[in-house]
Amino acid sequence: DVILAGRTFRIKKQFLKDISSQDLPHQVRNLGRALLIFHAPNDKVVSISEATALYQAARHPKSFVSLDSADHMLPTSADAN
Repeated sequence: DVILAGRTFRIKKQFLKDISSQDLPHQVRNLGRALLIFHAPNDKVVSISEATALYQAARHPKSFVSLDSADHMLPTSADAN
C-alpha cells in the first residue's frame, strides 16, 4: 500500500512489473496525436525532469502547461479549474 495525497492505493507486483517494462518516451514519440502535458512545480510524484523528457520526446503538435500552485492530485477546486 502507498499513500498519495492522503489516499491509500494498493500496488501489486504485477503493476510494478508492467510499468517497469514500458518505454514511455518511445510511446509518446510514436503517439501520432497532439499532446498536452500539464505539470505542477510542487508535484512530488512526477519530477520536472520526467515531464520535460516526455515533452522533448513528443512530436508536434505539443504543448506544456505549468500549473503554478497545484500538486499532482490537484487537491483544490481552483487548481482543478
